[in-house]
Amino acid sequence: MKRMLWILNPHAGRGAMSGKIIDCVTAFQQAGYDVTIYITQGAQDATRVARERAGEFDRIVCAGGDGTLNEVITGLMQAESRPVLGYVPAGTTNDFAFSLGISKVPAEAAVIAAGDTLQALDIGRFNDRYFNYVAAFGAFTEVSYETPQQTKNIFGRAAYIIEGIKALTNIKTYHIRVNSAETQIEDDFIYGMVTNTVSVGGFKTIRPDGVALDDGLYEVLLIYPVENPMELQWLANDLLTHNVESNRFAYFRTSKISFSSDDEVTWTLDGEFGGALHNVQITNCSRAITFATGKEPEGKES
Repeated sequence: MKRMLWILNPHAGRGAMSGKIIDCVTAFQQAGYDVTIYITQGAQDATRVARERAGEFDRIVCAGGDGTLNEVITGLMQAESRPVLGYVPAGTTNDFAFSLGISKVPAEAAVIAAGDTLQALDIGRFNDRYFNYVAAFGAFTEVSYETPQQTKNIFGRAAYIIEGIKALTNIKTYHIRVNSAETQIEDDFIYGMVTNTVSVGGFKTIRPDGVALDDGLYEVLLIYPVENPMELQWLANDLLTHNVESNRFAYFRTSKISFSSDDEVTWTLDGEFGGALHNVQITNCSRAITFATGKEPEGKES
């Protein structure tokens, strides 16, 4: 019988997995798996377990939010072998699950996690760390990891919006040197993100229809400062209408990019604190981990 390790964060997403475990295990067993359940004991525990025990199992399934998934992916990237990874989303926004076509219903997601629709996806290396769908700095990036878990559990996605409104009064400008094969920029920015997803924070990215998760490329968005509420409105309109020719931000694709600044810049990785750093090197690890997905791979638009 095939062996599965199910890594479960019981605190994610308002305790979303409460009462759902039996249905998920049933789906796993019906797919032919002997299931071992591991309940995470704290921060970085999922990374340790994935790294140390990856070689014992045919498949690993993560149940939790984007942060828990990031921990499991980090552990697999550090492991000697990488079994197929399944995902049962149980967080507040679950951006990556949306990109993979995975159901929000745990029992349905469990069927996908144990299924045979597989796709090798890109993973990002961020200095000596990893991320699966977004590395970001600047305005609103602190919202996710500074939003209290209890607030997330009570209000769901609205919790991020509440904290984001608070952040509007304290937008900071960062002077950053950006270097990639495609472009070199030195300028002031209020926000930047390197992504491999169709959704960030529950909201679609600037070109969601043009994103492929396995093409070795990241989408880079760098937003220039705004001087007043009217400019902020124009910026929002350009983003919402997917106006990639806007002069209010820079948008391009790349497989490798570096950021440097004289001042420390605070980053988030998949919505979790990524460090306050002067220098960052991001590299796309093409098709590094194979995922069980809810849809067949699609090509990217040119």
